[in-house]
Order: sequence, then C-alpha cells, then structure tokens
Amino acid sequence: MNGRVSKLSRIGSLAIVAGGGGVAEAHPSGYRAGDAWWQAWHVDGLVVFVLGLLAAWFGTGLYRLWRRAGVGRGIPVWRAAALAAGLAAVCLALLSPLDVLSDDLSWVHMTQHMVLMAVAAPLMVLGAPGLAAVWALPRRWRSLVGDWPQWNRVAGELWRASWNPWWIWLLHAVVLWGWHLPVLYQWALVDPLVHDIEHLSFFLTACLFWRIAIDHRRHLRLNPGLGVLYLFTTSLHAMVLGIFMTLAPQHWYPIYEGRTELWNLSPLEDQQLAGAIMWMPACAVYIVVAAGLFASWIQGLERAGRYETVC
Repeated sequence: MNGRVSKLSRIGSLAIVAGGGGVAEAHPSGYRAGDAWWQAWHVDGLVVFVLGLLAAWFGTGLYRLWRRAGVGRGIPVWRAAALAAGLAAVCLALLSPLDVLSDDLSWVHMTQHMVLMAVAAPLMVLGAPGLAAVWALPRRWRSLVGDWPQWNRVAGELWRASWNPWWIWLLHAVVLWGWHLPVLYQWALVDPLVHDIEHLSFFLTACLFWRIAIDHRRHLRLNPGLGVLYLFTTSLHAMVLGIFMTLAPQHWYPIYEGRTELWNLSPLEDQQLAGAIMWMPACAVYIVVAAGLFASWIQGLERAGRYETVC
C-alpha cells in the first residue's frame, strides 16, 4: 500500500499499540488537508491480479452461458451488471484514496470497510458469481464441482455450515465487533499482512452473510420473513457499535494521534464521524434490503391468498 510504514516502524508501532498508546509514525499517507487527496489512487499488484483474474473467470463463464442459452438466460443482464459493480466496488475500496487515507483517518477506514461489507459483498452475491464461475470451467469439471459437498463428510458439513443462518449471523457479528477492538484495529494499521487479513475477513464473511438472504437460488436462501429478522437484527448490533463509537467520551485508537490533526480533526471527532457512518448510512443498507424482503414477503402472501380464493 502507498505510504505503508517500513518494517522497523511497524515493529515499533506494534509494540506501542500493545502498550496502549502513542504512534511510531504520525502521518503515513503523506497527505493533509488542502492536498489533492483525490489523486491518491495506487496500484497494489496482488489486488489488481486477483480482481483481474476474477473478472476474466466470471466473464468467461458468462460468455459461455449466454452463448449456449442466449443473452440474459441463466444469469440476467442485471445480475451480470451487479457482479461487475461488485468488482468495481472492491477496486474502489482497496485501490482508491479510501485505502491510502484510511491510515490517517478512522472515518475513512470505516467507509472503506462499509464499502466492502455493505456495497461490494451484496452486489457480488446478487451477480450469481458461483454460477458464472462454474460455467468458466471445462465441461467435464462442472458436474464434479457442483457435487463437491457429496465428496466426503467434511465437505458436506462445511457446505451445510456455510448455509446455517445462525452460524453465519454470529460469524459476521464477531468479525465486525472483533476488528474494532483497539488492539486488533490498531494492529491492522501497522502491519500490512494483518490489514489484508482484516479486509479479506470482512469481505468473505459479508458475502456469506448476504448470500443467505439474497442468493439467486430461492430454495437455499432464507424465506423473506426470516430474512427480514436476519437483516434487522444485524442492523441493530451494528448500530449499537456505531453509537458506542459516536458517543464514547474518549477516542479508542491512540494510533490516530498526530494524524487526524493534519485534517483539522481531533482523534475523538474523527472517531465520532466513523461511528456515525456505521450508525446511519451503513446500517441503512441492511434496513433497505430488509424492507425489500418484507415487501416481497407480503406480495407472496397476497398472491397465495388470491390463489386459495380462486381454488
């Protein structure tokens, strides 16, 4: 990442983080208020490679599927657009100024995480990436991949666990709250590997979370009524975390001392902005999707009622 601290300063920072205060490098991004921060795009070779590989993989699968079934069949055009938008959102989170400035400002770091969890992940799930990925494989492999949960008992248990709403709800909550503990949060800011693990865990658990609620396979996802409860309770605990951050009497992350001031914010003001972002716009995504599921549920009940009346 552009502006990452050197190995020695990371070690020093980590030691101070463990001790509970101070920072080894006060201004890792090199930007401050008044600078052209919007130009702080950067190229991370690994991120570019992975995103390019995924785009090529999904694109190949989509091309093969549409060539055989017709454009819009199997995967509708709007789902393909959602998949592309999801990849673009990951790119925005990891290669844009959001990534560079996240080391200076907690509210930017929070925005980056919310883009991964509440924008990129649901868009990717809506895009039916698994179906596109399977169609990119050679024909003789497709059925094998589709039957992988039946290969052995462990694979089957993993597959069932990945669709268990209770476990996925809990995993999503633990990852969200755990990475906001001061020790883990600050560790991610001083060690690039830990930072990458943080991003990966946010994104993958969010994909699992959203898949259970909005996956294109209706027989696997939650029914709309349970989906509303699933999303609403998640918005509640995320809102609580945002409120705690916003209303805390002192800042939680000493590592930002000496950084936020260059952006005309105190560390506490910066944290309050971060908490407000989680509290309102981020949680609003869960509420909006829950409202959509609720409307779908009511429409389904009305259709069922009309059918029974006719019969």
